[in-house]
Amino acid sequence: MKKILAMLSIAAILPLSAHAEFVGEGSTPALTTVAKALQAADDSRVMLEGNIVRQIDNKHYEFKDASGTAKVEIDSKYLPAEKFTAQSKVRLQGKVDKEFSGSKIDVKKVEILK
Repeated sequence: MKKILAMLSIAAILPLSAHAEFVGEGSTPALTTVAKALQAADDSRVMLEGNIVRQIDNKHYEFKDASGTAKVEIDSKYLPAEKFTAQSKVRLQGKVDKEFSGSKIDVKKVEILK
């Protein structure tokens, strides 16, 4: 019985191991504009700087930079803990998501710029 408990304990801990990520050339997308991102291929990685100007629904927002606006999808787990407004400048990292209804950016990281 003790062996079974020990094995179950180890099995429960294994999925909690830390995951490293590659840091180097190509690991971070180059800064781009909304206009260029919306013309990019599906699943292209992008990094944008500008403002989230309004919330459309639960996880969709309107993002704006000097070149235009785009619909962005941000799951709540990727939103920063710090509050921000439409005047707060942010940096978004994610992927272009081309759909029949149009293009949007699927955001995986949000940083508030100071």
